[in-house]
Amino acid sequence: MSHEGEPSPRREREMKRFIMAAVIGAASLSAFTASTGSAAAAEQVVEAGEVTNEQMVQYYSKGAFGKTIWVIDSRPANKYNTGHLPGAISLPLDVLKKDPATVEKLAIPKTGKVIFYCAGRECTLSVDSARLFKELGYPDSLVYRNGVPGWNQKMQPLLAEEPFLKKGNVILIDTAVGKETVVTASNKTIQISLDDLKGDKGKSLLAALSKNAPLVVIGRGEMDSVNSVLEELRDLEFRRLSYFPLTAWKEQLAVAPPLTKVTWAHVYGPGQVSPKAFEAAVASGQYILDVRPAADYARGHFKGAVNIPIEEMEKEYVKVRKEGEVFISCATGAKSQKAYDILSRKGYSNLSYLDAEVSCKGELCSIKE
Repeated sequence: MSHEGEPSPRREREMKRFIMAAVIGAASLSAFTASTGSAAAAEQVVEAGEVTNEQMVQYYSKGAFGKTIWVIDSRPANKYNTGHLPGAISLPLDVLKKDPATVEKLAIPKTGKVIFYCAGRECTLSVDSARLFKELGYPDSLVYRNGVPGWNQKMQPLLAEEPFLKKGNVILIDTAVGKETVVTASNKTIQISLDDLKGDKGKSLLAALSKNAPLVVIGRGEMDSVNSVLEELRDLEFRRLSYFPLTAWKEQLAVAPPLTKVTWAHVYGPGQVSPKAFEAAVASGQYILDVRPAADYARGHFKGAVNIPIEEMEKEYVKVRKEGEVFISCATGAKSQKAYDILSRKGYSNLSYLDAEVSCKGELCSIKE
C-alpha cells in the first residue's frame, strides 16, 4: 500500500515509460534537426519505400501479416530464431541471392505488398532484399527500416522459435504455476504467477540476473497474458525479450523445479568476441576489419578500421593481414560471422568477430549486444 502522496507502483511504471519515451523522442528529434539544420527537413525522415513503426503495428493489430501483407525477415536464420515479428517469414539475404527460385515456394502473389526488415537502420540486409524482390517482379516491395529495434520501441512482442530454445542458455518464464512446461537441462525455467512476478518475490528471484539475459515467456494461447508478462519484464529493464507458444514445443513437458535465485552468463561461440574485449581492441589500436558496404563505412566506423565489404571478401581477402589479431565488425553481426567463415576457409586463424548491433557516427560507435 502506498502512503498518502506517494505514487503507486503501477503509476511509477507508467511515469517511467512516459519519461523514457519522451527522452528517446527528444534525443531523436535533437539528433535529426542537428544533422539537417532545419525543422522543415523533419518531414523527410521517412524514406521512399519505407514503412514506419506505426504502420507496422497497425498491420499487425489488424492481423494482416501473412494474409494481405507478407513480412520477410532478411536476417540469418539463427537471428530469426531468437525472436522475430509474429507472422514473419525467414528468408535470409544470402539464401535469396544464392537461390532466387526460393521465392516461388513462398507463394506470394506478384501484386502483394511485401515488407522486409532486419536489425534496424544500420542494417542493409532488408534494403538489398527488397531491391532483389523488385527485380524478380514484385513492385510493391517495401522496407521496415527501423526493424527489430523499432518493433521493440513500440513494445510489441517477438516470437522465438524452437531451435533457439534447444540451443540453450535461455531463461524461460511460465506464469502457469504447477503445470507442465518446457524444461531442459541447458535452460532455466521459472514458474511464477504474474502477481508474484510483479511483487517482491519476482524482484528477489531476478535480482542477480543480467539485463542482457534472453528471457522467453511461455505462451498458453492468450496473447494478453503474454503481453502482461512482457510488460512487467520491460519495467524491470530486461532487454532481450520474446515469447514461445507451448504448443510449438515437440519434446516432453515437465513441471519446473523451484528456483530461489537465477543467474545467467553469456556463452560465446568459436571466434566470437565480447563487446568489452572488442572495445579494448579498438582502444589499443588493433586491426579492425569493417565488412559493411563502403557507403555505411563512410558515414561512420571504429577508429582505424579497414573496410573490405563482405560482397568483395572472396576476391579481396588477400588484403587482410595474417600476422597479428584481426577483429571483424559490421552493423549486426551477420556479415561479421560470414566474413569470419570465409577467411577461416582461406586459412586465417587469427580472427575474432563481434556479434552485436553497432551504430557509428564519425568515429563514435556504440555496441549493443
